Amino acid sequence: MNLRNHYWIITLLVMAVLCSTPNVYADRGIIPVKPHIPIYEPGQKAIIAWNGIEEIMILSTDVTATEDTMILEILPLPSKPKVEAASFESFKILEKIVSDKFMIKARSYGAELEFKGLEIIFHEKIGFHDITVIKVFNADELAYWIEQFALKNNITAKIQLHKLVDIVKEYIDGGFQYYVVDLISLKAGERSIEPIMYRFNSSFIYYPLKISSIIPGETKITLFIITINGIRRNHPNLKELQYKLFGVTYPVEVEITMEELCKVDSRMAELFKSNTILTILTYKGSMSTLKRDLITTIEPKVNVNLTMITLIVTTIITLALTKTITKIRKL
Repeated sequence: MNLRNHYWIITLLVMAVLCSTPNVYADRGIIPVKPHIPIYEPGQKAIIAWNGIEEIMILSTDVTATEDTMILEILPLPSKPKVEAASFESFKILEKIVSDKFMIKARSYGAELEFKGLEIIFHEKIGFHDITVIKVFNADELAYWIEQFALKNNITAKIQLHKLVDIVKEYIDGGFQYYVVDLISLKAGERSIEPIMYRFNSSFIYYPLKISSIIPGETKITLFIITINGIRRNHPNLKELQYKLFGVTYPVEVEITMEELCKVDSRMAELFKSNTILTILTYKGSMSTLKRDLITTIEPKVNVNLTMITLIVTTIITLALTKTITKIRKL
């Protein structure tokens, strides 16, 4: 069934998803530097573009604190990333593209410290972010580095890191060596922090979820995933945004042209040579249940010509074998 013929059916569904989530969210492990101050991550949103060998993630964070404090965010990645500033406009433009297609409106530190278990490979201040990319070989060394880093930034409160260490050990065992550490000053209340872009090599579509299981509370996740052919639906928590027509469920997928993708983010457009497919994945529930990252690939398309060739070859071989067996029986 052609999705374009039924845009009006899912108007309210798409509007609900795009408008019910706060402006922009990301999924990183949050560590409050003042343990007595509750920190919550009420929602997460990201744009992910993947071309089969390279991925770009645009992330931001909405977090809530009851008092002024500082937080550390930890983001595990499968390979060394390039880190740059991004814009809220990317989310606004992408949401407008989706809405239109469905006819709706819808830190100088650590240089002198030496650690055998990690390597600091990038440090830069981008807006309110103080970002360090670290290559980690040992989870305990990362925890020690965070403690020393906190002291250098006049953070004297004891940071609770035991849950982080356990999670990082699992990531390291799985081959993840690169971690982004982001120090952010947080005012009381809820706020959105400017997005950051991470660009890295990856043989799979990746979005970190397990690292958020160390954070208490409920969350809403919305992932806008841009690929060539759509994605495999194989995650236990993330569900594809869908609509129903006469009792039959269909996925909400949107074709994104190269011109439209350039408007979202020109760096994402560099990953592709032709139009792409946008798939929207969502989750709502407890962060403690997020025990598995999104690691998947594109949805394979059936090659009709190859299928026909295979069928013809199989038929020829079967006929040849039948003819040979018949001859043998006559001898």
